Amino acid sequence: MEKPKKTFKEHVLAIQKRYRNLEAKEGFENTKELEAYTLFRTPATEAALKKVFSHLEGKTFKTALELGCGPGSSYPHLKDLFVEKIVYIEKEEGFRREMEGVTWMTRNFLDDFLYPPSDLVLFSYSLGELSNKEQIDTLFRAIEATKDTIVILEPGTMHGYESLLRARDFLIENNFFIHAPCFHTKECPKKGKGWCHFSVRVERSRVHRQIKGGTLGYEDEKYCFVIASKKPENKNCFTILDTPKVEKHRIRLNLCTPDGEKIFECKAHNRELFKSLKKKGWGEMVSSGILSGVDDYKNDQV
Repeated sequence: MEKPKKTFKEHVLAIQKRYRNLEAKEGFENTKELEAYTLFRTPATEAALKKVFSHLEGKTFKTALELGCGPGSSYPHLKDLFVEKIVYIEKEEGFRREMEGVTWMTRNFLDDFLYPPSDLVLFSYSLGELSNKEQIDTLFRAIEATKDTIVILEPGTMHGYESLLRARDFLIENNFFIHAPCFHTKECPKKGKGWCHFSVRVERSRVHRQIKGGTLGYEDEKYCFVIASKKPENKNCFTILDTPKVEKHRIRLNLCTPDGEKIFECKAHNRELFKSLKKKGWGEMVSSGILSGVDDYKNDQV
């Protein structure tokens, strides 16, 4: 007797279970799972990539390489950076599709081979699926292939943060400069106090609402990332680490600085600055020049 075919929702739930159990690198059981993944995950992946790639605004790269690209969700964002040639390395043949300027390599990026040299190298939700040793071995080959910039995007979970922190430390040890979300190479101020992550709002389709069993027309995709380059970049900025606390007479911003996690408070009587900071959100930057009133971060202050 044949087993009943799984519904779309059952395929998605099976994929989600493997990701929760850190078994994502085992791949997909069949083409239906692959299709379910593409439909379910692409909107959130594209939204997170858009936010991350906004930190590269104004820069151009001729060539790009993505390791474990899935269905190629990065394509429109790479094109926004005027990338002419893209190499996608992905072991799942079913993700492959025709895209202008794209060369697909259908193989596992864990295999022992040299990655093609590229101006920009990208990991999008793929590095954290590996063991610690595999992550470092893969990063070593990735930085050998990086001519300019490397971008790593991971889920905004403790596991994703730990993978990202490991990668950040490795990049710094190999003389890369951190360009985002922080602008220094000192220890992450969130280490031991939680985890550094950000959020982007994603519209839910009818299918998504059915799977989630909810009624909201949106969800918040949590993510963490690092952008590093072989070239230094002098940005006198700090990054807002959490949702600003906006009150009638003051605003408090939790900031990432080279001297650790600090809190900045702006009173309403400083009208222009107060008005400007009210428009700032989680993950955005503020100029370090305005922070003459920064105090050391203390939990009881928040």
